[in-house]
Amino acid sequence: MLEAQVNLTESYLQSLKTKYDIDLLVGADHRTYIIVPDGNYFINPEMGKENKNINYGKTGGFVSINKGLLQNKLKLGVILRADKNDYFSTTFNPRLSAVYSPAYDHNIRVSFQSGYRFPSIFEAFSNVNSGGVKRVGGLPVMSSGIFENAWLATSITAFQQAVLADINQNGLLQAAAIEKNKGLLKKNPYSYVKPEHAQTWEAGYKGLFCDKKLYVNADMYLSRFNNFIAQANMNVPNSKDVALIPADLYDKTKQSPYRMYTNSQSVIYNYGFSVGLNYQLPKGLIIAANTTFAKLKNAEKQDGLEDGFNTPQWMYNVTASKKNLLENLDATLAYKWQSNYYSQTFLVNGNVPSYSSLDAQITYRLPEVKCNIKIGASNLLNHYYRSFLGGPSVGGMYYVTVGYGIK
Repeated sequence: MLEAQVNLTESYLQSLKTKYDIDLLVGADHRTYIIVPDGNYFINPEMGKENKNINYGKTGGFVSINKGLLQNKLKLGVILRADKNDYFSTTFNPRLSAVYSPAYDHNIRVSFQSGYRFPSIFEAFSNVNSGGVKRVGGLPVMSSGIFENAWLATSITAFQQAVLADINQNGLLQAAAIEKNKGLLKKNPYSYVKPEHAQTWEAGYKGLFCDKKLYVNADMYLSRFNNFIAQANMNVPNSKDVALIPADLYDKTKQSPYRMYTNSQSVIYNYGFSVGLNYQLPKGLIIAANTTFAKLKNAEKQDGLEDGFNTPQWMYNVTASKKNLLENLDATLAYKWQSNYYSQTFLVNGNVPSYSSLDAQITYRLPEVKCNIKIGASNLLNHYYRSFLGGPSVGGMYYVTVGYGIK
C-alpha cells in the first residue's frame, strides 16, 4: 500500500489561508492485494495460471477544500474523491460538511457523503467447496455461467415439498406432480457483484455544560444503500434442456447448490445514533457513559438474500475513574454490555447471545524512580462469552505492566 497527501495551503499556496481562510488538501493512495491460490478457498480463474498469484488492486485520489465563514464560527468543507478498481469503472465520491460553533463550548455538525465499496477479496474471489454448498466470488471471472443458469434455492425447496405432498397425499406419479408444481420454481434474478453504493446523512452535537464539568457528544445517521452486497442461495441443474430442468431440480443429485456474492435488488437502510456523557465530580472522580444503537432495514425482503449485517442493535459502556484514590494511586472501573444479534458469515449462521464484562485497572506512580505500575483485568469476573459465532470463548485476562519514564 502506498499513500501520500499534501496540504497545499501550508506548502505552496499560503495566500489562500491568509487572505481567504481556505485550506486545500490533496492526496492519493494505491493498494494491491496479492492472493496466493490454495486450491480451495482461492483459485486463479485464468486458464493456465492455476498456481500463479492473483492481484486485486485499487487506486484513488481526493481533493479537499475547507473554508471558514462568520469569523470562523462556520466551517464548510467539500471533498471529491475518485477510485478505480481493477475490475470496475471509476467511481466518484463527494462529501459536503458544515460545522457551526455559536460559542466556543458548543458545536453543531451536519454532513452528506456518497461513496462506493468495492467487493472484498472473499466477496470477489472466494472458491470454497466444503462438499455441500459451494461459495463462489461474484466477479464474472469467477462465476461465469452460474447466475445465468441458476434457480433460487427457496423456490426449489417449496417445489420439492409440493411435489412430495402430491405424490404421498394425492397419489400422483412423480412426473405428473413435477409438471403440476413446476410453476413454483423461480429463476435466479441476481447477477455479478457490483460496487455497493451508499449515501449517508449525519448530524451531531457536542458541548460543555455545568461549568464545563459535563461533556455531551451525540450524533445520528441514516445511510441508504443501493446494490448492497449480500449472499443469495441458488442451485444450477445439471441439464440445460428446459424440459428436463424441473426433474433435475426435484432430484438433489442432479443439481449443484451455490451461495453467491451478489447485490440486493432493493434499497437497504442503515440508521442509528450514539450518545456519550462525561461528568467530572469533585476530587478527581469522573463518570462516563455512552450508548449506541444500529439497525439495518431491508425495504423489500428478497428471497434467499443474506445481508450479513453482524452488528448488535444496542451497546453501552459505563466507566468510573478516580485520580489519587490514595496517594499516587489511580483507579478505573468499566462495565460493557451488548445485545444479542443474528450473525451471518461464510462459516456459520446463528444467534450471538448478549453478554457483558467488567474491566478494572489501578495505576500506582513511583515518582522518585520515574516509574508506573499498572495492574488490571479485562473481563474481571471471568464470565466467558463469544463476540461472534465460530470464534473463541473469551474469558478473563489479567496483567501487570511496568513503565519507566526517561524524562
